[in-house]
Amino acid sequence: MGLAMSTEVTNGTPEIVLELTLAEAQGLKSWLLKPVADGSAAIEDEDVKAVMMKLGGSLDYIEGVASVRHELASAGFETATLSDAQVAELGRRISEAPLRRANA
Repeated sequence: MGLAMSTEVTNGTPEIVLELTLAEAQGLKSWLLKPVADGSAAIEDEDVKAVMMKLGGSLDYIEGVASVRHELASAGFETATLSDAQVAELGRRISEAPLRRANA
């Protein structure tokens, strides 16, 4: 399988855009978090830390949307016609709903 990659220039700064599968992104994150032979971790490097923050945020979003879709499907709600952004917003609104147990 070939690597999907492109380059872009944003505000005069060249950027590399990689397309990774979820498994590849999770593997990259795990690898970057592992300590090296001297006991240091790649995350201690400020440039790597910025990449890890972007990668972690993207993974959290993807995994969160998948989790919300799964829970909604388990409850009988169809989500195939909803975009990831719509599912994420619905999940956010549900999680912010003030719930109190009724006195029994």
